[in-house]
Amino acid sequence: YRFLASLYLRPPSDSLLGMIREGSILPAFTPGSGEEDPGSHGATPLVHLQEFVTQARGLSDLEEELAAEHTALFVLPSGVIPHEAFYLDTGKRLGGRVTIAVEQFYRRAGISILGRCIEMPDHLGIELEFMAVLCRLEGDLEGAGEMAAVQRCLEFQRTFLEEHLSLWAPECCERVIALAQYGFYKAIARFTTEFLRSE
Repeated sequence: YRFLASLYLRPPSDSLLGMIREGSILPAFTPGSGEEDPGSHGATPLVHLQEFVTQARGLSDLEEELAAEHTALFVLPSGVIPHEAFYLDTGKRLGGRVTIAVEQFYRRAGISILGRCIEMPDHLGIELEFMAVLCRLEGDLEGAGEMAAVQRCLEFQRTFLEEHLSLWAPECCERVIALAQYGFYKAIARFTTEFLRSE
């Protein structure tokens, strides 16, 4: 969750750019051995990524290209608009009742992740980060033997997936795939959809 969150919130880091240049990013997307999932409606993340790793060798400034792509997709108002409200609010009002409901869910879980970012609570990257925090908390509680708290944490995860992420993230990811120029973000979007389905 944290890895995916970071990719929606900011352009790839220097270390990730290095992995793209070397092609060493490919094994991370190889669990299904690259075979197409009949329910995936298109190429797998690995196929998109393989194409992009090849394409990246011909790009003179990979960092600049992916930063521009990230801005076009996730920052500009003409892009994907990675906010739950855009997909679930009938008026597509950012900051309205859908956004407020997401923020209230974070509060009910007792988790504050908004203080260190400028994005709204219902941004895809923030929602994925919230799940990452819950997963880390689950691990900490399990390590401390607090099994009742672990169950409560799992319930928060399950409810958030059912009432929020799974209702809109797949459609958002389809927009990423349709609008992205490069295979990198197509791969990330396809991987996100498959990961959330598996969750």
